[in-house]
Amino acid sequence: MKFRNVLAACALATGIGAVPVVSAPEARVFTTFDVRGNDRFRDEDVIATSGLRPGVPVGEPEIIAAVEALDFTGEFKDVRIFSRGDTLVILVDEAPGYSGGLTFALGHDSDDGFVGQVGLSLKDPFGPGTAIDSNLSVADEVQKFRFTVRGDQFWGGDRSGGVRFGIENFAYDNTSFDYAAADITAYLNLALAPRTGAELRYTLATDEISSVDPSASNILQEEDGNRVSSGVGFSLIHASEPSEAAAQLAEAAWSVRFDQDFTGLGGNTDLSYTKVSFYGRVPLTSNGFALRTRVELGHVTALSGDDPTAADRFFLGGANLRGFERATISPRDICEGCGSNGGDTFTNLGGNTFAVARTDLLVPLFPKQPGLETFLFGDIGSAWSVDTPFAASGQLEDDRKLRSSYGIGVAFRTPLGIFESYYAVNASGEDNDEEQAWGLTFRAEF
Repeated sequence: MKFRNVLAACALATGIGAVPVVSAPEARVFTTFDVRGNDRFRDEDVIATSGLRPGVPVGEPEIIAAVEALDFTGEFKDVRIFSRGDTLVILVDEAPGYSGGLTFALGHDSDDGFVGQVGLSLKDPFGPGTAIDSNLSVADEVQKFRFTVRGDQFWGGDRSGGVRFGIENFAYDNTSFDYAAADITAYLNLALAPRTGAELRYTLATDEISSVDPSASNILQEEDGNRVSSGVGFSLIHASEPSEAAAQLAEAAWSVRFDQDFTGLGGNTDLSYTKVSFYGRVPLTSNGFALRTRVELGHVTALSGDDPTAADRFFLGGANLRGFERATISPRDICEGCGSNGGDTFTNLGGNTFAVARTDLLVPLFPKQPGLETFLFGDIGSAWSVDTPFAASGQLEDDRKLRSSYGIGVAFRTPLGIFESYYAVNASGEDNDEEQAWGLTFRAEF
């Protein structure tokens, strides 16, 4: 970084011209930071490296130190820092060329227990516009690995796309079976309009249901085994126009997504998967009160006599329906006297159809604490319908019975990780529902 750029940065930040001055301007306090020009680095990482903090007075010494700290990394050709009202803008020009990062994280989740993660991200490994992203997550009851190679000129022209590969294994204590799957997907992204995009994809996958509990439903016993599927699909995504104000949660924002997949191009499945999701956020007052909601609907059905299995059907609970244990809200096979001691048993089978809405009312109890979020919430949802050729062990209950809950929550986001917790009250449950009043997520990156 040349010294003249440091002087220019200081002059812009303090609102004066780039001319010699006798004394340094007084330090100012900025309520928000705006990072621009960054592509490879997250906003919070740039801010953390600069040493600047919202709410802390910033003067000429702090600006010089921030510019020098960012320049010392060798990742930026130029750094300029200036003000726009109460916002401090950090404008960076990233150095080109191959780059990458390895991240580690440790945490705890109410659904998965203690979890460790390793992530690898590489930019331009095969030339400009290419990238590699991978993530390994290992928890007590679930393990996942995802790997993606993508490029801005996938399949020629200016179309972007790539190849995704994934492996996952689930062995939850509160389910009647274990589940494992692997898939590889070639995909192509298309820009249909400034705010509308599409993805076209082909997927080859395999899955397996195993370790079915001996006392579980006869339906699950019959679905035990592995399958191979091959098929095509597409996604349509439309979103509100992004803006700096929306990014700072000062304006309304929304997005809607439609996913459709078909299998049957080889393998031994012939199914249709449909999912629709909507996210919206609306500010209610100028001091931080806001309403946000996420609505999801999904359906899986047979195309030619190949009925879905528990690997295809939908389960609710945990993070996607707060107040209930993970994967316990679904159709059930209830069998009287089928237990090992002569008692009744029930088996969650998953539903062919689901709908859920999660709504939060953001209440700014600590407006001067950046990253600290408090909210009230209400959830409602259900999973229903089981299409199967197999006889149930007892009484199959697959009606659409809505569950709902309400509660309070808090989230604290820092450059090192995220902490989120909530307390939920079951407002309308059913017999045999498994409740989960407390939910907790914590992750620390290093």
